This record gives sequence, C-alpha cells and structure tokens, in this order.
Amino acid sequence: MAAALAQTQRLIVETTDAAARNQARDIESALRRLSALSEKLMQLARAEGGSLHGAAPVDIGALLRLIVDELTANAGAAGPIKLALPDAPVLSRIDPDAFAILMRNLIENALKHGSQAEPVCVTLSMDGLLRIANAGPAVPQDLLARLLDPFERGRSQAKGAGLGLAIAKAIAAGTGSSLELISSREGHQDGFEVRLRIGRLD
Repeated sequence: MAAALAQTQRLIVETTDAAARNQARDIESALRRLSALSEKLMQLARAEGGSLHGAAPVDIGALLRLIVDELTANAGAAGPIKLALPDAPVLSRIDPDAFAILMRNLIENALKHGSQAEPVCVTLSMDGLLRIANAGPAVPQDLLARLLDPFERGRSQAKGAGLGLAIAKAIAAGTGSSLELISSREGHQDGFEVRLRIGRLD
C-alpha cells in the first residue's frame, strides 16, 4: 500500500496531463483512506487477540502526557487538548502500547467529532478514572451503546471508519477496565464524555 501511494504521488508530480493528475489525486486520497482503515483494523485485531498486560506497572499519567503532547504537536490535530493529571503517579499493569492505542483512539475521536470552539478535556484521577469530554451536539441515548460497535458512526459527518470506539472497547475488555459513554457531558447540556476506569492498578 505504501509503495502504491508513493508511485501515485510520483505520478502527480511528474505528469503534465491535468486530467491524469486529478485522477491520480483521487487515487491518492483513496489509498490514504484505505491505509488508515487498515491501521485501525490491525489495532482492533491486536486488541481482540493479543496480550494487553505488561510485566511491570507503568505510570499511565506519564504515558498520557506523552500522548497528548504528541497529538498537540501533530499538525493534523483538530483542536486544543486540556490535560489534568494528579500530582502522584497512577500505576497500572496495562501494556504501554495498548494504552497508547486506546488513548489515541479516544482523544482523536473527541477531536474529530467535538466542537472546535472548546478544548477536549482529558482528566485522570488517582483512582484510575480517565475522562475524555468534548463539546458538541448531545448524542441520543439509543445511539450511545451502538457507538461501540465496529463501523458505527452515528450521525457524524466527519471522516472515519467508525472503529475508534470499538478498538477502545476491545482494549478495555482485555485489560479488565470499564468503559462508559455519556451524553450530555457532566455539568453541561451538550457534548459527549467517555469514562474509562483503568483495570489492574497497583
């Protein structure tokens, strides 16, 4: 897939035919979407079939700060992220890579589907409760549970395959964590909130 994308990008640069260049750009867009979908499917496969626990406890607060810093620095980030962490380490035996996949999916989902007028709020408490909240239209209660199903995108017009929350659900289940979707977000009449209580705290 990467080779096909590189060849298509080379064609865009080298061709002098306007029609061919436009067709090549359409192919490039399709390959990028397919690549993103493939990555999500591989994440889902790992979440459903691999080991999601590490050998030693890790500070998920420190990991979360690294993930948020990376997403904030990414030029593709849709908006700001407000992070609140406790002063002391929060330890868990969750696999660091699995935790990173979980957090990226949840935060990217909030950035993609939330209002850009307010930041995405990411909060971790000492007892391992993680909350990711974003502004935006409230989600009907009958739709909330379905959002955890693969390829379910609800009423969103944003681009995506509808796999982010399904991946988060699989990782949460594999680590003994609990995952809850709430809308409206706490203290507001709008928005969406994910609450994740990380399992196997030490």
